[in-house]
Amino acid sequence: MRALVYEGPGRIALGDVDEPVPATGEVLLTVEAAGVCGTDRHIVAGDLGVPPGTVPGHEIAGTILEVDSEVEGWKPGDRVAALGQATCGTCPPCLEGRSNRCHRPQILGMARQGGFAERIALPASCLICLPDGVTDAVGAIASDAIATPYHALTTVGRLQAGETVVVIGAGGLGLHAIQLARLADAARIVAVDQSEAARDAALEAGADEALDPTVDEEPARALRRAARGATLVLECVGRSETVELGLGALAPGGRLVVVGVGTDRPRLPPLGMFIGAELSVHGSFGSTTDEIRTVLDLIVSGRLDVSRSVRRQVPITEAADVLTEPLGPGRTVVIPKEQIP
Repeated sequence: MRALVYEGPGRIALGDVDEPVPATGEVLLTVEAAGVCGTDRHIVAGDLGVPPGTVPGHEIAGTILEVDSEVEGWKPGDRVAALGQATCGTCPPCLEGRSNRCHRPQILGMARQGGFAERIALPASCLICLPDGVTDAVGAIASDAIATPYHALTTVGRLQAGETVVVIGAGGLGLHAIQLARLADAARIVAVDQSEAARDAALEAGADEALDPTVDEEPARALRRAARGATLVLECVGRSETVELGLGALAPGGRLVVVGVGTDRPRLPPLGMFIGAELSVHGSFGSTTDEIRTVLDLIVSGRLDVSRSVRRQVPITEAADVLTEPLGPGRTVVIPKEQIP
């Protein structure tokens, strides 16, 4: 079958790979859509140590083609979204419903083959029913671009109505974080991004203000002024300077939730300031199947507007260049068919 194959740092190409064979407890999916995440770009750049020959892609929606005999509750023809990693199901986090913290995860597109392919085999435990009214493209990105900021804001960040929220990075994660923070009745939302197009998109998504961090010589001070006391900052970039910017923008008692993936090592503020202000820093990774179901319900109910969530759809034959170009606001989605319907 056809797939986008990582060949080494900076190189990804369309190639032929072996057809996946479902193991016990797995299903075979026809991949209908696969979202392009910033993590995929890190993989292609060679930043994450993924071996050549890997097929990236962890935001997946598809149609079940085959079902292993031990799988219950699913049948060929079912439309599904997928969790971005295969989990063991037996470790304490999995048993407690926190599968995003699985002790033995296999992240799609890294530890096992991902979704930039015509078909993929996945454990049935990864699957979430895709409701009528949710397109394949939106269903694919719901598992990460929407559910990841939902998890970061609600489960990790414990967002309360009336809080001031700063979102650093107004890409696929950040734009949905802005919408979700507005749904949670945040009092004020400030977006931060170097891209003018991303700042405009952030304002359209519901931000009260959108800042360019490169304009002011002291961006943290400018951000504190704009936010008027940020109690929750979401960092969606994954770079030292943006993590440190988020820390510098926090009001006393504030929480920084780092969602962006990268290899940098940011610094804490001077310990006297960090401790005296009782600041806290949290990592936030992915989401759970229950949280994906929740965001799908928000979409179906019309509470969450996804009309601008997918910026473009590209066939797999034209998708290699997408993995090496800068990300813009909204998600690009790869369609593994010759023609986009």
